[in-house]
Amino acid sequence: AKILVIENEPNIQKMIEVNLAASGYEVLVAPDGELGLAVVQQEYPDLILLDLRLPGISGWDVLASLKDRQKLREIPVIMMTASAQDDQEEKARLAGAAGYLLKPFTADELILNVKQSLEKRR
Repeated sequence: AKILVIENEPNIQKMIEVNLAASGYEVLVAPDGELGLAVVQQEYPDLILLDLRLPGISGWDVLASLKDRQKLREIPVIMMTASAQDDQEEKARLAGAAGYLLKPFTADELILNVKQSLEKRR
């Protein structure tokens, strides 16, 4: 499966990339929402890992943009954030996110969430 990681923090981006690649996934990365949306339209990934707080276009706006487009709305999106606000996860799911990861998360949590989201899509 091809997974796009939209994350602006280099250390987190690298950790995700390394663990997904080690699990056999093809990994694409984008440091911001604008580039992320461009990559989605070119590559049509099987899954997107999306940080909520991005420079420029926020993760919320990226998610809304994906859900507005017929061809892209079926791609599962796992939201990632370091913000532990109680309503964030519910808000993300209502906005169409397939999953939600609170940073910092472990490699096991990452892989489990990715596998579950990909299985739901099938």
